[in-house]
Parts: sequence; structure tokens; C-alpha cells
Amino acid sequence: MRFAHWPFLLLLLLLPFVYRWWIYRNKPAPLTFSVPISEKVAHKSPLKILMALKSLAFVLMILALARPQTSFKQTERTVSGLDIMMVMDFSASMNIEDLADRSRFSVAKEMMQGFIKGRQNDRIGFVIFSGEALTLAPPTLDYTLVLRSLQDAQLGVLKDGTAIGDGLSVAINRLRNSTAKSRVIILLTDGDNNVGQVDPATAGELASGYGIRVYTIAIGKEGRVKMPIRSKGVFGNQIVSYQWFENALNPTLLQEIAAKTGGKFYRVTDYGTLEKVFKEIDQLEKTEIKSTEKIKYEEAFQFPLKWSLFFFLVEQIVARFWWRIIP
Repeated sequence: MRFAHWPFLLLLLLLPFVYRWWIYRNKPAPLTFSVPISEKVAHKSPLKILMALKSLAFVLMILALARPQTSFKQTERTVSGLDIMMVMDFSASMNIEDLADRSRFSVAKEMMQGFIKGRQNDRIGFVIFSGEALTLAPPTLDYTLVLRSLQDAQLGVLKDGTAIGDGLSVAINRLRNSTAKSRVIILLTDGDNNVGQVDPATAGELASGYGIRVYTIAIGKEGRVKMPIRSKGVFGNQIVSYQWFENALNPTLLQEIAAKTGGKFYRVTDYGTLEKVFKEIDQLEKTEIKSTEKIKYEEAFQFPLKWSLFFFLVEQIVARFWWRIIP
């Protein structure tokens, strides 16, 4: 609440002086004969009642003159959401356990899930690729759908290989007609392009032409790494053995794609680094939210004005009738 004409409240400072003047004005004339105590009390009691009613009426009248107003705030939010496509490598090499004795696949899924849960007002889609590419979720605000698709996705569904260009082009196709202010692709892979119909560099130029930024993440170590080979034993139990082989990456290609599109390239060789990468991308691609606050004021002087007139009326009734009939 506020008072539109607050200087009127200064009149409240005059009330003590008005009170003293009114008491002095209505002071009974000195008497030379004795007056019973009961008559003195009878004289003073209505005087105090009248003064209390008049003071209360004046206070309420001053409050009404100061124009009290109640306020109502209305906040309008303008959201500029993003369209994000998560593109993840699902080739067999993602089974390699070189991230704190965990597979690249499980760590990447965990980081992507955390990233999706941290977004708001952004449409997110999910594409997987190995020897071919497949859209599991188009750009959508239904994060439950995207998270379920990510959780249920398993390796070995698509034919083996690493078709980076195909995965990137499928994601571009999902975003090219988007009207979002900003469109982003997060591409995570652990190998070099070796199959597919679209050249990765060409896909990068295509993304640049549509104004789509691509953040590329190269996950895993190069050189000699071990991959778990799982098989069933005679009694149905699972047997895990490890096979060593040379892992090849092409960070130069991923750097070129990121540079062409205005994105950024990240090299990840451990769990902590991948976590920091997703946090950095989350900060770089924050949704823009503008708040406009409107305040509406409504007059509230009617309440003190009505009660002020009521107490004035009561004071006059008491002064003209009850006061007159007191012996």
C-alpha cells in the first residue's frame, strides 16, 4: 500500500494541539459553590467520549485525504527458447572402459541426462548413430520422452561403424525449419568417420549455412585401449573378457566442424572433464528470459472516509442528545 498524497499525513502532528485547544475551550467555568463528585465525573466522562470520537474521525479523514492505494504486481515473462539436438555415437567402441573404469557409453548417457534435466523452455531432440543414423526424439518440450529414449537406447541396434556425417545431417534436417532464435547441435563421438553417405565436413558446412552451432565432443583415449567382451557361460552366467586394440580419433575434423558453425570443440579423456564440458555448454547456451513488471494501483480511501463520517455522526448524536440529558 502507498499514500498518493502523503503530505496530508503531516496533519496528524497537529492533533495533540487541537486536542489541548478543544479541552481548554470546553473547560467548564469555575464555580464558587461546591459540586458533588458524581456530577464532576458525569461532566468529564461524556467530554472524553466526544473527544475520542472526534479525534478518531479526524484521523480517518486525514488518512482518506492522503489517498491510500493498494498495489497489484503483474509480471510478464518473455522466453527465448533454444532448439537443441543431442547427437550421440552408438558404435561398438563406446563400450571401451577408459573413463574411471566405466564405459564411455554409460558416462556419456549419464552426462546427457543431467544436461537435459537442467534445461527449461528449450526444445530438445535426440539422434543416435553408428554405421547409420536414427532419430529417437524430435525437438520437443516433453523432456520425459527424451530422457526415456536416452535411457532405453542400447548399443548394437544399428549396424556398426562411425558415420559422423550421417548423424550430423539427420540432426540438421530436424533443425533447419526451426523458428527458434538459436539452434544448437551437441555431437559426441569416440572415433573417426569411416562409413556413411554424407561427408562430415560437408555436413558442417550445411549446418553453418542454416545458422546452426555445433559443439563437438571427442570422448575417450587414443592408442591402445581395452574393450570388454561379454559372453554366456555353460550355466548361463555372464563371462567378461577384455580385448586390446588401437583406438583412432580425428580431433582435427571435429575442430573444423565446430569452427565453421561458431561452436566449440572439446577433448574429453576422463569423467570429470566431460562433466565440466556439459556444464560449460549449459552456461553458453542459456535461455534468455526477460521480465516486465507492471504495477496497478487501486484507490482505498473509501474505507477510512466512510468510517470518518460515521464517527463524526456518532459524535454529533452524542453531543446533541446524550450530552443534553445527563443530569
